[in-house]
Amino acid sequence: MRPLPVLAVLTLAMLTPRAPVSAQTNPRRGEYERDPAIEALVDAAEVVAPEFSADALLRLSTSPRVDQVWRREIVDDAFFRAYGAQEQYRRSTPQPLSPDTRQGANQLAYSTALTRVSLQVRAARLMMFVDPDRARELFEWIDLNPSPGGCEDPLVPDLEEYYSALGQIARSSYPRDGLAALRFFELYLWRAYLPSEMPAVARAIGHFPRGKEVAEQLEGLLRWLLDASSRDARGFSSASGDIVSRVADLQAADRMLGVQSWYLMDSLREYLGTRLKDPRCGDSAAESMVPPAFNSALRRIRAGDVKLLEPDVVPPVRQGNARSDPYWQTVDSRRLHDSASRLWGPNKAPVPVRVRQTPEWRAQAEQFFSDLEPWSIAREAIDRDVFYQKAVLYTVLVDLAPRSPLRTRVIRSYVEFLRHSEGDRDRRTIWFVFLTRLLEASHESDRSEILNALEETSHPVLWLYSRMERTLPQAKP
Repeated sequence: MRPLPVLAVLTLAMLTPRAPVSAQTNPRRGEYERDPAIEALVDAAEVVAPEFSADALLRLSTSPRVDQVWRREIVDDAFFRAYGAQEQYRRSTPQPLSPDTRQGANQLAYSTALTRVSLQVRAARLMMFVDPDRARELFEWIDLNPSPGGCEDPLVPDLEEYYSALGQIARSSYPRDGLAALRFFELYLWRAYLPSEMPAVARAIGHFPRGKEVAEQLEGLLRWLLDASSRDARGFSSASGDIVSRVADLQAADRMLGVQSWYLMDSLREYLGTRLKDPRCGDSAAESMVPPAFNSALRRIRAGDVKLLEPDVVPPVRQGNARSDPYWQTVDSRRLHDSASRLWGPNKAPVPVRVRQTPEWRAQAEQFFSDLEPWSIAREAIDRDVFYQKAVLYTVLVDLAPRSPLRTRVIRSYVEFLRHSEGDRDRRTIWFVFLTRLLEASHESDRSEILNALEETSHPVLWLYSRMERTLPQAKP
């Protein structure tokens, strides 16, 4: 079944954090006056589900109409609200996943960054601009504890944002005490124990200010983390390429600092040689690419004194394969998918607007909409899966329909569908993908129509994000 092109281009447009700008003071009281529009949105954010509450508060805190004292209060509140998020941390994979599968939908949901760790890292980073000491305290309270993956699941823990923030917070918290910053940095690097964390650790070390002695000290720490990391077949297959490239980059940078040995590359060779003898996932081909990637990295950084890594000649023990649960398998879903594909056309780009304005195309679109709107979740197997498929089809129609009474009806129907679909904890993140996609559509010519439809539902989350679109500066593409 040919995938709908729109599935490959669902993206999230998060508001860009802006530098803090103080509000005006009340000359009579000598205090900052709170902007009533922002204050109303802050109040509204406090009554929605934890993921949306924390995300909305963090966005609102970046407004130039929020003073430093209030910003600290909002960010602090957002950090603690994030504890109630359904998902604990992001999961990802370097392998392409079809958006026409449950696994691809899960990856898209994680890209919203509405996980507890993602939200709390955002809060700590924003707090750096207001109160570096408080930012450090918040960061210390972020609990990681990621679980190793399994061969049946292609997604593995992705904590890049955590280790990237670690170095920034260490430096901002101790701007004049390099030793204290280093101790803080090292303390939280010790948390890493999964193969999928090692590329992020190597990159964080590479960005941390260091001289020759500190570089050698951190090389020793990374060596220990590699040796002690868990034997996670899926995690290693997902991260092995990045481990090689980032450790090699770090070794090259340390050599520029005066480190004379090839300690890191020798350590990496030993680590890879050991892990390549471990059982691996049955569908993984990444391990076969590790020796040539390592040897190529040696040549790139001119580490001629390090021995090449020979391919493993022992047949590896194979474990399970990643599951792939395809969508569009029922009669109704397949029929609707095929109708949407015909409306879209045979190419990656949709048929031209002049075609979509013809009576023939509009008649097909009307029929498709009349079939889509009553499609019942109760008639399908898994509620979350049907929500995703129906939301995708609505998105196709919103993307295709030119301005017309049909487009207005589609937007209203889509908003009603979202209004009745948010409450389930199991689909908050995937639900947010489609809300954000609709908000992106509001940046175009029918902005008022979409935002009005969202607000008129009186749904707390739809109203909140619509009002933020109107109130906060739009992010630049």
